[in-house]
Amino acid sequence: MKRILKTSFAVSFALLMLAGCESMGHITPANEQAEQTGTDMPAHFTSAGTGNGTIQAIGPGGEVIKGSYGPMPADYAFGSVFNAVYGQYSTLPTAADKGTPTVATLIGNKGTTLKCEFYNDDYTGNGFGACKSLAGALYKLHY
Repeated sequence: MKRILKTSFAVSFALLMLAGCESMGHITPANEQAEQTGTDMPAHFTSAGTGNGTIQAIGPGGEVIKGSYGPMPADYAFGSVFNAVYGQYSTLPTAADKGTPTVATLIGNKGTTLKCEFYNDDYTGNGFGACKSLAGALYKLHY
């Protein structure tokens, strides 16, 4: 009986760890061009627990915009999108202390594409950052 309980607990724990964590957040306009498209875009973040995960947002007109995120690749120059929203010195050093530099590309079913840079706090599951559309609209991202 003890063996069955231990096995049952181990399987339940493994499934819980694989399920990841989920957070709700927002992508909000940060420049005049973004404000013309509408207001907040609610976003759903699902973490795989490894610094990677998925994002799904509902954009203007009900457009579903989704993609995956992960830690910044070694050859990626983090900061151009983040700095466009928060300022040129925003990635040093206090913002960097708040999490892992993370990048994402989100693509919508009506043609919207967002490039995002944000700091993902791997311990709390919270984060903040910025997104930029191909058309130049800037957004703040927080969850």
